[in-house]
Amino acid sequence: MTPAARQAGFSLMEVLVALAVLAIAMAALVKSAGSFTSNQAYLENKTIAHWVALNQLALLRTSDKPSLGTDEGEQEMAGRLWRWRTVLSSTPDADVLKAEVSVRPENGEARLALLTGYVEVHQ
Repeated sequence: MTPAARQAGFSLMEVLVALAVLAIAMAALVKSAGSFTSNQAYLENKTIAHWVALNQLALLRTSDKPSLGTDEGEQEMAGRLWRWRTVLSSTPDADVLKAEVSVRPENGEARLALLTGYVEVHQ
């Protein structure tokens, strides 16, 4: 063999280094894809919980006689059940109540939404 023919391919060491670099890159890609998937699911749940809170605040604003205190319940949205809790408290203005709505998934995980709004008292 001529010296030029021996230099035509890669050595075993070069192939092993290339495979090691490729393996590290692929591991980083898999980790990134997994992180993206879990983050996407969290953001979806947080968005739906916020919609549930907005619905409860809208119901409070359209009710005839909102009253001070705490109320709890469940609402189905996006094929899942969500637990909500509203707390109505007084404000310096007698015609306005402060409403805090918190929402968590049915399975009792941590709260995903907390919405504060104000409700006019209709007299």
